[in-house]
Amino acid sequence: MPLMTQPEIAAWCADYLRRTLKLPDGPIDVHAEFPRLGLDSAESVFLVSAIEDWLGLELASDTAVEHPTIAQLASFVADRLDTLPLRT
Repeated sequence: MPLMTQPEIAAWCADYLRRTLKLPDGPIDVHAEFPRLGLDSAESVFLVSAIEDWLGLELASDTAVEHPTIAQLASFVADRLDTLPLRT
């Protein structure tokens, strides 16, 4: 999979949360903390797992707790992708 940018990851997270939490169509505040969007700690583990499946990463189960907004989480994930060794 090609490396994803922070904005692409943020957009994917927003779409995931919109579907999972049945949020209305329209923009999601990427700086709102997850609980304010309706995501509880149990559901945050599913978000992290979905990101792992999507990008082939291994992340700690509390990643969304440690990075509690879409913007922070997307930035963290993009940074992790940047540190992966290149496949030859």
